[in-house]
Amino acid sequence: MNDWLFSLINGMANHSVIVDALMISISKLVPYLYILILAWLYVKGFRTGSFKLRGESFATGVLLVICLIGSFILGSMFYENRPFVDHPDAILILNHAADASFPSDHAVGTMAIACGILFYRWNQGTWMVYGSILVGFSRVFVGNHYPGDILGAFILVWILTAIYNKTIRRGVVRMYRGLDVRLMREYVRRFQKQTTV
Repeated sequence: MNDWLFSLINGMANHSVIVDALMISISKLVPYLYILILAWLYVKGFRTGSFKLRGESFATGVLLVICLIGSFILGSMFYENRPFVDHPDAILILNHAADASFPSDHAVGTMAIACGILFYRWNQGTWMVYGSILVGFSRVFVGNHYPGDILGAFILVWILTAIYNKTIRRGVVRMYRGLDVRLMREYVRRFQKQTTV
């Protein structure tokens, strides 16, 4: 099933220059866009004076790190070749090192940020979940991953997010409060200095 789905999705490549370029762009750029969105939400928390926005954005960053560590551990336990290694006929439109394929770090990273934001900004988080699914599809399309690598990444993130939200998320936000007081004080000091110049 995994090989069949890979051949079906990857077989769509090289039929349209526009679609190929779009899938390459999604695969390469959206993960960076998600990091920028998370950073923007954190900074917006300072500009609007919203501790909730700052604290939850910080907690989402912690979730991202936990999910990436989980991905590394899972990948170390279950090594899988890239599809272009096992299938010489695979259409590779985005070059990649022939390292471990399972699970997809791109899928883990984007879904972790999306699920973290979903916790406190439902509408935005929902659209970002859809975007992460599109990133996963693009990774198969360009020939870098099997569908199973993407599904495994999503399942890992969903499990870790559920555990994180039930156990330590609120504790992470409380722990962050002490650091936030100092950061907010410095932000206000610099803002006042700029306005008096």
